[in-house]
Amino acid sequence: MFHLREDIRAERSAELLYQGLMKVRQEKPLKKVRVSDICRISTVSRATFYRNFDEVTDLLYWKCDRDFHEVLTAFTKSDPDLTREDVLLNYVLRYWLQDAHIQLLTTIMEEGRLDIIYNSFVNNSDILLHFLQNQGIIMDTKEYTYFISVRAGFFTGIIRGWMENGRRQTADEIARIISRQHDDVVHSGLLI
Repeated sequence: MFHLREDIRAERSAELLYQGLMKVRQEKPLKKVRVSDICRISTVSRATFYRNFDEVTDLLYWKCDRDFHEVLTAFTKSDPDLTREDVLLNYVLRYWLQDAHIQLLTTIMEEGRLDIIYNSFVNNSDILLHFLQNQGIIMDTKEYTYFISVRAGFFTGIIRGWMENGRRQTADEIARIISRQHDDVVHSGLLI
């Protein structure tokens, strides 16, 4: 797991290491990437790597976790129209479908590590909980667990489908597809 201190130097080193990983990944699969490969490309020492991360895949966890923190925080500050059923999905998709995030998503997909996306969403779910509470939407803790699990699973599956379908649809198109399917499923009795 990653264990960065909250300071600018640690964050900068982590970003350099992540960029190094992405460069090395262009030449070899993640399973064959060594810490020394990343450190050589990124010019960050092995000691710094191991001070912040336990293993190579922790860089993917860190980046995905950081990105979910960023997008969910931005969503809560965007004054979202909570009467729209697709407002959260659309906002999060618009963020993740940007070119800046494709390399991370592609690496996660190619390595079969969708658990990273799911867990990063769940790890940052307290941002949504606090937002909902501030909006006067109070859920029982047990219900909130389901609320987040469903959304994290939905999002992970949507990203997988989008990647497997050649990344052709926009965030708006995906939101319309999911919204239509959701309505069809709810009215058909096929909830799962």
